[in-house]
Amino acid sequence: MRRLFAARLQHVDRPARRTRRPRRRAGLAVVAVATLAAGCSAAGAPGPAPSGAACTLGDLAVPTCGLLWGVAAKPPGLDTVQSIEAKVGRPFDIVYRYHDLFDSIPDKAEKDVLAAGKVLHISIATRDFGGTRPGTYTWAEVAKGTFDESLRAQARGIASIGKPVYLTFEQEASQQAKVDRLGPAADFVAAWRHINERYAPEGDKTAVWGWVMSGAADNLQNAAQLWPGNELVDWISWNVYNQSGCKSGEISVDKYVSFADKMRVFYDWVHTDGPALGIDTTKPMMISETGSARYTNDLAKTAEWYASIPTVLEKYPQIRAVTLWASVDATDTACSYTFYDDATLSAGVRRAVTSGSVNVAKVTLP
Repeated sequence: MRRLFAARLQHVDRPARRTRRPRRRAGLAVVAVATLAAGCSAAGAPGPAPSGAACTLGDLAVPTCGLLWGVAAKPPGLDTVQSIEAKVGRPFDIVYRYHDLFDSIPDKAEKDVLAAGKVLHISIATRDFGGTRPGTYTWAEVAKGTFDESLRAQARGIASIGKPVYLTFEQEASQQAKVDRLGPAADFVAAWRHINERYAPEGDKTAVWGWVMSGAADNLQNAAQLWPGNELVDWISWNVYNQSGCKSGEISVDKYVSFADKMRVFYDWVHTDGPALGIDTTKPMMISETGSARYTNDLAKTAEWYASIPTVLEKYPQIRAVTLWASVDATDTACSYTFYDDATLSAGVRRAVTSGSVNVAKVTLP
């Protein structure tokens, strides 16, 4: 299937058994804010737009100019999203949702955010979140077709949306815990390819495939083995967190790492090591989750972490979308990123999503 700019792609380990259909264009229409710094040269980074310029979503749901902002929050409904928007002073473009292999897509919450003009980013995990379906949940089982019936149903649901959906299989697959539990890298690649094949007749015109890895340095070795191939990935994405020890339950400002320094770990790895791995390093990039731990004795420092994001991104125009993680870690409750429940933190995020040159041009979404 792929792409209008396919001549530029490096085709790595292309599956011989199928030919992907041409992807339709995705120029569409809702209100959002975006812009890009000057001097863009990468394929994923068009030139800057003047203040107030009208930008759209182009091929592969890449904005023709601009930066998209997203949010991931609990509960995931439109009321939550709009409440956060009111705190930070702008609408979000993307709403990030997480599903297992059996969920109905789109669900009620997703239909509501779609009706409000948002774009969905959906991640499908090799899991049964409800725990009601006994079985072996590994990438090998996905690859051999064990879950094809439900995957096809999900593909049809995504196709029914009728506009681009950023779609990820197994976000942060490079986490060592996931590799240990779900299988070796070769099984992940086989599963990714298998799911792409299930979507081809059902929803591939809607699905825009985002490869989402952990942004942590200790997971780069795993990421190097998990690349599915240029013809099967539309966006390169990773998560950026300033955890500052929250996983241990004790947050320390001495462990502070700036957004710029955390973001560059994976970004630099892609551009330095990616070519040798066959990765087309000109693909559009997305920060699919980002957030900072709270310094309860210095909330202004946490707020400044968020506020620095647009200044950093002016130097990295290949990054076309950023989603804020606005929730609490399910297992490590000290890792709270719910910025919207504090006035100081909300003000920092407001600066992130409304100030600087990356928040100038206007984007029209589907």
